[in-house]
Amino acid sequence: MQSQALDPLDLKLLQALQLDGRAPFNRIAEVLGVSDQTVARRFRRLRGILHLRVLGITDESRLGRSSWLLRLSCTPDHAEQLASALALRPDTAHVRVISGGTEVMCAMKPRTRQARDELLLDRLQRTPRVTSVSAHCLLHRFYGGPLGWLSKINALGPRNGPP
Repeated sequence: MQSQALDPLDLKLLQALQLDGRAPFNRIAEVLGVSDQTVARRFRRLRGILHLRVLGITDESRLGRSSWLLRLSCTPDHAEQLASALALRPDTAHVRVISGGTEVMCAMKPRTRQARDELLLDRLQRTPRVTSVSAHCLLHRFYGGPLGWLSKINALGPRNGPP
């Protein structure tokens, strides 16, 4: 989604849904100062044109799970295969082949310490074509996420609170 294609009311609607994805349209309309029909129409338009979906996503940090960034150096003939294998894991959030095909960058959220240790200390260390593993625990995220840009623009402002 690009903010250039959205008007201020669209942004307010998106931020209201980000704050409470279960809020009824009449409650959102009251906060935004428009009719519930306007909110419903805008929602349908955003859903149709931009393929907007409202999803519930678990905040892994509240469950005590940490995010990890991995940088894996490997032989050039193995990077694609390694990236594909990591992408199939349910705890992997992002994978990219970098450095001309000799490294794989991976963001992941292992569900348990045991799963993390098994991957970092056992599996990757024993993979013959992986030449080095650099793992970094993400301590704090200052900005970002799939809708980070939406939070940063603060479309609702001080006058409009959460729905």
